[in-house]
Amino acid sequence: MKALVCILTVSILILGCTPASFHTWYSDPEGSATQTKQPVQNAESRLILQHEEERWELNLQKIGFDGIDPTTLDRDAFYRWFADVEKEINRRPRSAYFENRRIVPHKEGQKVERAIIDHWLDEIHSYMNRPLDIPVQIWKPRITAEMLEHIKEKRLGFYQTVYNPGNKNRTHNIELSVKAIDHHVVNVGDVFSFNQTVGKRTMRRGYRPAKIIVRGEYTEGVGGGICQTSSTLYNSVERAGLRVLQRVSHSKRVTYVPVGQDATVSWGGPDFQFQNQLNRPVLITASAKNGILAVTIWGSQETAHRPKETKEPPKFVPESEEVPSFR
Repeated sequence: MKALVCILTVSILILGCTPASFHTWYSDPEGSATQTKQPVQNAESRLILQHEEERWELNLQKIGFDGIDPTTLDRDAFYRWFADVEKEINRRPRSAYFENRRIVPHKEGQKVERAIIDHWLDEIHSYMNRPLDIPVQIWKPRITAEMLEHIKEKRLGFYQTVYNPGNKNRTHNIELSVKAIDHHVVNVGDVFSFNQTVGKRTMRRGYRPAKIIVRGEYTEGVGGGICQTSSTLYNSVERAGLRVLQRVSHSKRVTYVPVGQDATVSWGGPDFQFQNQLNRPVLITASAKNGILAVTIWGSQETAHRPKETKEPPKFVPESEEVPSFR
């Protein structure tokens, strides 16, 4: 028996120490048997995220995770860290639009799907320490290039007025304002504002002094003439059956549209606004050439609208417009 014990002891010494995960027994000085466990180094718990060529890593212990219980993970701390990741991924879509009467294609947006990220955190043991593709949802724009390709299929409203092309400054102002509204798309539910679309009428922006009426007297005002543009637009909008939200008539009769069918505008004062309450986007086209100012409202074949009738404009050339002062 002693020989067998000696053989086993020698075999253990030859083969070396037991693995670290094994328990080791030894006798203390007093001869009592004691069991000890070798310390085990905890591995880091990491969340590894990637998107396209970018990669982000987070040590989960730094936000409270104890390596065992997912509820110890501080969600608020995680999303504070994750906010910077989202900024690099999330992007808003850009609708298609017209530039120089040509369609500029839309761009799709994208947004991180947080619901899936929340699920990963709930089941963190199944997702940590390996690369994960961040879930992204495609964000469609409200107006696509395809929609604009069909937006001129149906003429919803049309109106034209005449002006004196010999009045150079007034004609110039009309042309500038016409260019600002030409090929402007108004989506379903959106509100069009003449003042916001055309912008402030200043000499720095190219507008010139032209004859207007202020407080019942003729005077020169920068931007004179643009009320003919807004009034022509208003009548086209009326004929298209769109919803007029704001319109103010001039303080006195104007000569380029019938009485009561004008729409005065002034920066910081009255505005002309309408809403597209129809089922499809609409397009405004406008031109000013050879003394004729024309505005058309277009839509696709699927656009449902109820056109209205308005009186025809005067055929003679007006001398001036009349606008109130809002100083």
